[in-house]
Amino acid sequence: MRVEPRFRDQIKCLVLKDRRAKALDEALSPRDRTALNGFLVSVIAVLIAPRLGERCEIEDLAAFSDEVAAMHRRERRPVNEFVVEEVLRHIYGAPPLARTTPAPPTAVSWAGAAIVRYLNGTDLSIAADIDRILDMAVDLHQRRTRSKVD
Repeated sequence: MRVEPRFRDQIKCLVLKDRRAKALDEALSPRDRTALNGFLVSVIAVLIAPRLGERCEIEDLAAFSDEVAAMHRRERRPVNEFVVEEVLRHIYGAPPLARTTPAPPTAVSWAGAAIVRYLNGTDLSIAADIDRILDMAVDLHQRRTRSKVD
């Protein structure tokens, strides 16, 4: 599936702390948000692999989710750590926490953005290498979505 250039731009703005990120997020239609969330998962998968590895235990995902949520609470940007963990579980193929009611798309976007902000704040190379990271995420996203269609 093709990645909209504005989704790349939105995530790049988020990483580079460009104020346009908020306006781009607010301009999303419900359908656009769902598409963005799919790409955001691919971006997070690229970013998280050096930190957590190709495989990790559910306990590691929960601990990382707690780290992300704690940082955001300190910054007075609360985020639901369960939704953060849900995003990570999706990436690692772990069973979801919420089997009956999925998280609302906006909550997934916020949780994904929280993960990206956290990783960006703990790894200074992300901002410097954002174009390559986004290229890798586009490639991963296309492979992920292509396999769902096949």
